[in-house]
Amino acid sequence: MFIFSSKHFQVLLLYGALLANTSCNHVFYQPHSNIYATPKNINLTFEEVPVQSSEGVILKVWKIPAVNPPKKRTAIIQFHGNAENRSTHFLSVAWLAGQGVDVITFDYRGYDGSTGSPSRSGLIDDGVAVLRWFEQEYVNSRRFVIGQSLGGAVAVTALAKSDVKIDGLVLESTFASYRGVARSILSRYWILWPFQWLPWILLSGDEDPEDYIKGLKIPILAFHDRDDRVVPYEAGLRLYRKIPAEQLTMRSLDGNQHIRAFATERDEELRALMKFLDVPVRQDNE
Repeated sequence: MFIFSSKHFQVLLLYGALLANTSCNHVFYQPHSNIYATPKNINLTFEEVPVQSSEGVILKVWKIPAVNPPKKRTAIIQFHGNAENRSTHFLSVAWLAGQGVDVITFDYRGYDGSTGSPSRSGLIDDGVAVLRWFEQEYVNSRRFVIGQSLGGAVAVTALAKSDVKIDGLVLESTFASYRGVARSILSRYWILWPFQWLPWILLSGDEDPEDYIKGLKIPILAFHDRDDRVVPYEAGLRLYRKIPAEQLTMRSLDGNQHIRAFATERDEELRALMKFLDVPVRQDNE
């Protein structure tokens, strides 16, 4: 017997909002204005700097310098997921500072202190702006991008449009198309099956990462949980399969989790990331 749970009710509410609003691309963006933590809370120094997009939007960027940086510098910039802001997402990559990597994270327009309102084209413009800043700021470093969930989709398109040179891209729980991921979520609930056509009417097909991924001639490391309930595994595979085999390292995870590849208990995934960055793993006393 099927039991109609609160989770199903929440899903129905979400797609009810889609039905009620023809400008529904905004459902991908759920910013919070509160700062929940900063690098200082985990004993890391940091600097906040403003970066201006081509549209005049001011983006808030956190620079977390490497602890005891090596002569061969490495820097990563995080494109975080769709909910909350950098103050909750930075924790998944901040540990890299202790491994001698400079860590940068930022908020898109409309998130926390960044000005403007989020939109698909707007976030891509933000991505282009911070990537160009990143390239100039870390000109003598090896540079990598980490895109998580929606952030991966933004990063792929922004990289293709910016022509910024980086040494590698890490994708976690990313999807091929906005319409496709919405349809995948609808298909998981039998009660929503009749509405699988909605994304093709209510969502734009512009700026999908699958249209840009082949243009990135760089190594790519992808993580995706087979039981991811936010961005279904199949929605990610559609993107990863468009990457030439010689460029891609794919790691399929188990655990029914979303953007948890870099959680502290996942030692194997942390070491895979360090290997991709070509950074020696430090022991606690180094």
